[in-house]
Amino acid sequence: MRPGGGGGRRGASAGAIPWRRLARTYVWPHRRRLLAGAGFLALTNELSVSIPGQIGRAVDALRAGAPVGRFALAIAVMGLAIIGVRGLSRILIFNPARDMELELRRDVFSRLLQLPPSFYARHKRGDIISRASNDIGWVRVMVGFGGLQVLNVALALGLTGWKMIGLSPRLTGLAVAPIAVGMLVVQWGIRRLISLYRRNQEQLGEISDHVLGSLQGMATIQGFAAEAAFEDRFRARNLDWLRTGIRMAMVRSLALPLLTLSGAVAVAVLLVAGGAMVENGTLSVGQLAAFIALLMVLLPPLRSLGWLVSVIQRGRAAMERLLELLEAPVEDAGPIVTQAPPERPAGPEILIRRLSFTHGEGQRPVLREIDATIPPGSFTGVFGRTGAGKTTLLRLLARLELPPVGSVLVDGQDLARIDLGAWRGRAVLVPQRPFLFSETVAFNIALQEDPDPGRLRRAVEKAALEEELAGFPEGLETVVGERGIMLSGGQRQRVALARGFYHGGGLVLLDDVLSAVDQGTEQRLVAALEELRHGPGRPTVVVASHRLSVLERTDQVLVLDHGRLVDSGPFDRVVSRPGPLRDAWLAGALGGDADSGAGEVAP
Repeated sequence: MRPGGGGGRRGASAGAIPWRRLARTYVWPHRRRLLAGAGFLALTNELSVSIPGQIGRAVDALRAGAPVGRFALAIAVMGLAIIGVRGLSRILIFNPARDMELELRRDVFSRLLQLPPSFYARHKRGDIISRASNDIGWVRVMVGFGGLQVLNVALALGLTGWKMIGLSPRLTGLAVAPIAVGMLVVQWGIRRLISLYRRNQEQLGEISDHVLGSLQGMATIQGFAAEAAFEDRFRARNLDWLRTGIRMAMVRSLALPLLTLSGAVAVAVLLVAGGAMVENGTLSVGQLAAFIALLMVLLPPLRSLGWLVSVIQRGRAAMERLLELLEAPVEDAGPIVTQAPPERPAGPEILIRRLSFTHGEGQRPVLREIDATIPPGSFTGVFGRTGAGKTTLLRLLARLELPPVGSVLVDGQDLARIDLGAWRGRAVLVPQRPFLFSETVAFNIALQEDPDPGRLRRAVEKAALEEELAGFPEGLETVVGERGIMLSGGQRQRVALARGFYHGGGLVLLDDVLSAVDQGTEQRLVAALEELRHGPGRPTVVVASHRLSVLERTDQVLVLDHGRLVDSGPFDRVVSRPGPLRDAWLAGALGGDADSGAGEVAP
């Protein structure tokens, strides 16, 4: 999908934006079926407005004592034909709307997969889910049902009005007057409904977000007996949504029924004025009957205008909300990314030059003026206490965050300009707190339905998962539950590490992935990392860790403290100099544990 210019645009032409995007991308490819459906709908309306003429002729024939069989036969044939052509019109219009819903849902999900983490930090998950489900459904209803009714009303007004004028221009004017007054009042209701519809959908997104967050944190809620507080928040959001819904219902109940009332007034006017015209001979009884029958044909489409306006406004608001997803930039800032990442026999060389990074405006920098070199094919450790910036540095190298232009060079190329998709295919990041899907162990490692058995087996062996898998009910086919709830913390880390081994890449980034394993497992995993480093392609490996026994095996250690690089070099040299690494080593030595005192993973 082509990236758009930005999400949530407003302005004088904002109302036209969703229509142009919807028509160009989703409606135009289905134009042939929609045009055929419109043709059958036009035929339906032509048959519908022809029946009143036959009724009028039959009435005049009865008054003259002439046979009416041919009129009855014509009405019956037209009625049967209407059933067939109306069904075809609905099939040819509703089915493309379903196809458009499928295409729109696919494009929205594809876009969600491309958007950066900063987008999800700004938007609530429940609201995103509401847009990708409820809003897409309303767009489909607007295109299918709404499009059919718009065309139906336009054809009914045109054909019926033409027939009515042909019978009596004076009666047509008298009948249209009360309907026009009703339409003016309805316009007020439409303007009021527009803002209410959008607020209603936003509130529904807030409810979805609250429910989703509550389900994800159910153990915490129950563990701290916080059910009442969450019920109160849920009740408050529901009441806000209910109040908006009541306001919408009040506007619809006060304004939209005026169309029905105006239709009844029009019938009364016809009976009074038309009766007088019949008495003075300017109009026959059959013509008056035909005129009233035409008005009866016209009133149902007019009565549907209330629901039609509701559908269109909801669909319009939904499309605007969807455009905020479809046109959200893949990157928050920086140049257009076009360059392909450089290829070389070994892993990439990474030069970090005066790298500073802040997560958002008004926040303190997470990284400050960092200068470092990571040689190609090297094994580099990153050490720092909580808040030092280790995780942020790794996320920048993986391009999960966009580094400032010119601050990170990969084999001489600016990482900010390298093609994002190609780079992420070459760099692998294994986080400390990995996300596991409620799928099998095999799927969570390979992230595909049919993994390569050999690669999968080797990844499991390197991640020291064989013993655990032997104890699982179905081995690799064991479903791990929501977020891997069936596994321990160490097992989840090793599944994520196996994922990194399976996919490989020129740059392997490990974010404290050994924090929850015992020392015996750690030794096996460190040996696997060294084997990976000396294996085919010699990838560049960067591991952020507070375990000194891991950092001892690296070629160099980068020591971070409050976002600054305070020391770097081989482990034995850095630990001999005053600083955070030496403090952690001394604390571990005094406590009898060389890995203690080093803190937790950085943000």
